[in-house]
Amino acid sequence: MKTLSTFLIVLFFSGTLFSQDQLSKFKDKIDFYVLDNFVSRIDNDSVFVSNSYQYGANNYDKDGDFYFCDNKTKNRIFPYGFEIAYPFVGKTAVVKYKGRWGLIDRNGRFIFYSVTTYPIRLTSYEKYAVFDNSIMYDLRSGILQEHSIYCAEPAGPNYFISKSKSGKYNLIEVEKGPVFKTEMDSIIPNQNLIYKGNSNRSLLILKKNNKYGLYLSNGTEILKIKYEKAKFLGNYFMLYENNKWNYYTYENNKLNLILSSPFECITPAYQTKVIGTFKKDNQYNLLKIDGEILPENFDFISDNAAYGVKDNTMVIFNSDANYYTYTEK
Repeated sequence: MKTLSTFLIVLFFSGTLFSQDQLSKFKDKIDFYVLDNFVSRIDNDSVFVSNSYQYGANNYDKDGDFYFCDNKTKNRIFPYGFEIAYPFVGKTAVVKYKGRWGLIDRNGRFIFYSVTTYPIRLTSYEKYAVFDNSIMYDLRSGILQEHSIYCAEPAGPNYFISKSKSGKYNLIEVEKGPVFKTEMDSIIPNQNLIYKGNSNRSLLILKKNNKYGLYLSNGTEILKIKYEKAKFLGNYFMLYENNKWNYYTYENNKLNLILSSPFECITPAYQTKVIGTFKKDNQYNLLKIDGEILPENFDFISDNAAYGVKDNTMVIFNSDANYYTYTEK
């Protein structure tokens, strides 16, 4: 297989994120792109990080630093704090200490400590941490990495969506041509690229005459085009029936109903026990796969349900959708 060198691509968090009033009060400390990626990779961690004075044995000492605490006792596991600290991912956590960024292990010892004040960055998809604009570490292992990433040449998709001069759509199989005999008002794939052999990557919502149906990319009908509302949410297929939203997964060549709920989720969640985030009365909450929701609403919840904001408090949602205070203003 031909290989090619992929240059290190660093993603910056979007400035438009700070148009959210709920987030702007925290932007002096938190890189939301970094936080989002770190939190969504946590699996039932026994340690959390917070700068809230309510945690730790010396809870009267609100110095503004972030401390790592035990999930059960709520006491600090290291006596010292950091200017900024992100949750542990695997064996490491990214911290800022005395104006410089570093990587610590689970004993609180520095694996790496920057010699410059360059900010921490993440690579585009492996999510290695990059320090001093050039030094790269694997977060899960804490091992120093090479400065370029080698990967197999990616395969192209098996299908693409075409648009005719009349503004209608069809699905084109690369080697065979149009899949559907008639054109559609719209074709919505479950994922950006459509491949064979992967059920989630081959699901399509077809729209015609303001009605929706569900098909596979090979033209197989799963649901007739007759429904009023339908959409994808992560790995879920959402269908509005009988004044409720039905949430399905598609496995073993059939739809599996997971939940019927009056709540319409607008963004997916990284937690396996959560379907997504919904909005009601200008407030946000999480819908779990058992139909339960959180006991309180939030002013804002991030796109993958990694963190939320309520008044002057930012919380982190863990893998079970429980939450704790990360920082306060």
